[in-house]
Amino acid sequence: MERVFHTWEKWECYPAGFYENHPPTGMTQVEAVEAYSVFLRDSPRFRAALQRVLSEWVLSCEHYLTNESMNRIAWLGQAAMCIETRVPSAFRGGFNRLTETEQEQANLVALEALNQWLTNRGEPTAPDIDSVKSKTEANLY
Repeated sequence: MERVFHTWEKWECYPAGFYENHPPTGMTQVEAVEAYSVFLRDSPRFRAALQRVLSEWVLSCEHYLTNESMNRIAWLGQAAMCIETRVPSAFRGGFNRLTETEQEQANLVALEALNQWLTNRGEPTAPDIDSVKSKTEANLY
């Protein structure tokens, strides 16, 4: 797949608070991490938020999801959390509060969304989670 770049000021995720370092007003850091785990356990809510990401964050998705070197499943989870709750990616540690089974379920929900996005672009889908794991430690830009 051809990599597509957009500069940060075009990313819809940026003004939505994806890169903030503090939780939304009225929420503590501990509450933000907990809210993240509660959100990911709720597969129907998570799916609905992923649909919003795919439809509302078009340039952010294009920038991040064409980057096959990064963990696109994690980005989708963080983006869905942010678009739904305004909890930024800094509180993604809530994923680690899930059981292994819950983590697998959340990853499969995100994989469904990634494959939907890939299909809509005419790209081959990913057969499983292992095929889309991060290929570098950090490659967000």
